[in-house]
Amino acid sequence: MTKFLSFLSALVLLTSCSDTKTRKPIGVPSYQTIHHLTLPGTFFHFNHQGKTYLACSIHQGGCAPATQLLRKGKEGSVVVGKTVHRQKDLLVLEFDPKTLSSSDALPYLKNPDIQVGDRIYILNNKKKIAATVLRLPRGNQHQVVFKNNKPFPAGGMSGSPIFSERLGTVIGVLQTANSKTAATAGGFEPLLMP
Repeated sequence: MTKFLSFLSALVLLTSCSDTKTRKPIGVPSYQTIHHLTLPGTFFHFNHQGKTYLACSIHQGGCAPATQLLRKGKEGSVVVGKTVHRQKDLLVLEFDPKTLSSSDALPYLKNPDIQVGDRIYILNNKKKIAATVLRLPRGNQHQVVFKNNKPFPAGGMSGSPIFSERLGTVIGVLQTANSKTAATAGGFEPLLMP
């Protein structure tokens, strides 16, 4: 009976620690964003349920199939496939896996539990720009609002991944900032895969 109770308590402990909304923090990765040949803004790739996808903002001009994207420091280009998910100002796309390795794709946790006060990072060209979540979407407002203390040049950064330090996952796509040259606040759309 004692062995059974020990087994049962271990099972309860294991079950209570396996929260599907968070993952063990992995640290904030360095990430080289992907760029369109002629349009400003960036793309990034992420893993979701065993597949790897591209994400971007629609206001960057969208992205038609067979569009070619470049990744700084890498040979060749990424060939984009069809749209698999669309939100207010966010697209998720397939791509030819022969044109981009999934080995450095960002992790993604479905339905991320974003909270006011969360420390987040805008990842762009291997830079990590720290910010704090100020306000969650409400009403017809689809963006999470953030602020940061150190101004950063935001011009051409739409589409950059937003990474949550607490959750250890990409949580959204950068869409706006209050300045192209010295931004101290902005907004991102949460990435909500089906």
